[in-house]
Amino acid sequence: MGRATIVGETTAGGAHLTGSVIATDKFYIRIPQGRSTSSVTNANWEGTGVIPDIEISAEEALKTAHAKALEKLKDKE
Repeated sequence: MGRATIVGETTAGGAHLTGSVIATDKFYIRIPQGRSTSSVTNANWEGTGVIPDIEISAEEALKTAHAKALEKLKDKE
C-alpha cells in the first residue's frame, strides 16, 4: 500500500493461519483457520514471501533502514 519501505531479506512466505486440534490421544492435526490477503494484489505471500523494497542482508538491514530514514528527513528540510 506504499505506507512503508521494507528493508531486509525476503520473508519465509507463511500466510495461511492454522490451529492445532487434538484428533486422538496420540495425534493432533493442523486445520486452516484463516488466510491473509493483500489489499493491493488480492493475493497472498504463501510460499513466495514478502519481497522488500530494499533487499539487503538481515545483518545490514537496521543500519540501512536508519540511513534511508535520515536521508528522507534531510530531503524534507
